[in-house]
Amino acid sequence: MENYHNKHTNFKNRKLSRIYLKGQRGVRKYYDYDKLDELGFDEVYDKEKDRPIKCVFTKNLRREKLFAYLKYLKGRKVLIRDLAWKFAVTERTIQSDLKFFEDNGFIERKVNKTHIGRMTKNSYIVNKNKEKDLELNDQFLFVVFITKKDDKYHILTKTEYSEKNKTFYRQKVEDFEFELPNIKIENSKKIDKISFAIAKDIFSRDLKDEYKSIVNSNIIKGKFKEIDEYGKTQNEWWKEKDYFSLFVLNEMVKCNSGYKWITLNVAPRRIRSHNQNKGLKYIKDNILG
Repeated sequence: MENYHNKHTNFKNRKLSRIYLKGQRGVRKYYDYDKLDELGFDEVYDKEKDRPIKCVFTKNLRREKLFAYLKYLKGRKVLIRDLAWKFAVTERTIQSDLKFFEDNGFIERKVNKTHIGRMTKNSYIVNKNKEKDLELNDQFLFVVFITKKDDKYHILTKTEYSEKNKTFYRQKVEDFEFELPNIKIENSKKIDKISFAIAKDIFSRDLKDEYKSIVNSNIIKGKFKEIDEYGKTQNEWWKEKDYFSLFVLNEMVKCNSGYKWITLNVAPRRIRSHNQNKGLKYIKDNILG
């Protein structure tokens, strides 16, 4: 009976190894092991197309998770082959990721040898101070437009609030959301180009002469509770990186609808995002003086 159980287990593992990791056009799908167990092996294997997907790993997400995994290993030896299997890519792709990390100072590779001098698994020592420079899967660009009028700094915000709301509909300004113009990005090297495009969309004119480049970036982390389709409550961790680019305008340029100038002092009361206010405070303290 024990031999039958072992054979059945090995057969199940071999089947799962074949169907668990799939890829198409460079996008790797990771199936959820927990949900596989709950659904049952036979049902999962017979309905391969309906298997629950946990997430899809893009290059940035893979490197983010790879860096976190190397940090977790704390210098313990690991095979390239095992890393490639874990992240459902080829060994060459993992080698490319590790080379990128080494070349940019994110990790240091330690070559290990046996007592007779033969090469064995390498160790990878993480430079934790470089984590803030890592491209993440969730990255957002906040474009800050600042000008000075009547000895007060003003910033541009994105909002649905207008004077018409107050006059005709008797709605209070507190009922509306204010935020900095923003967009989700994939490549931080394109921030300048994206900032110019956003500026032209808002003001219908070129503001390249007023541009001051990227002035700040922050990584924020958190967690939230989520109830899955099986009724289980799980803690989902999230991490994102926010960039702030800056335009300093000589005058209060007229903007298109959907945007409003407010004073910098009032901004913390109107903008509810802590991280956006943190970025504004950095600009106020370190750039505006």
